[in-house]
Amino acid sequence: MINLNLGSKKLTVELRNGTGLDIEFCDSKPVWTYNEITGEIVALPFKGTVVLLPFIVITFGYVYTTEELDFNE
Repeated sequence: MINLNLGSKKLTVELRNGTGLDIEFCDSKPVWTYNEITGEIVALPFKGTVVLLPFIVITFGYVYTTEELDFNE
């Protein structure tokens, strides 16, 4: 619905089918992302705050990629 870039973080406001109230502080919540260059849709971790209001979700934070490290080499 609404996506704003504020520095390296993103502020989004979206609709939802729920009526509860909740605040989440997450460090690796999976979210779906769309790469405009490749057209690829992938799940990436999100770090930030999620506010759930009746029929509205507000998120503020950033999406990041992870790397696998091999300590056996």
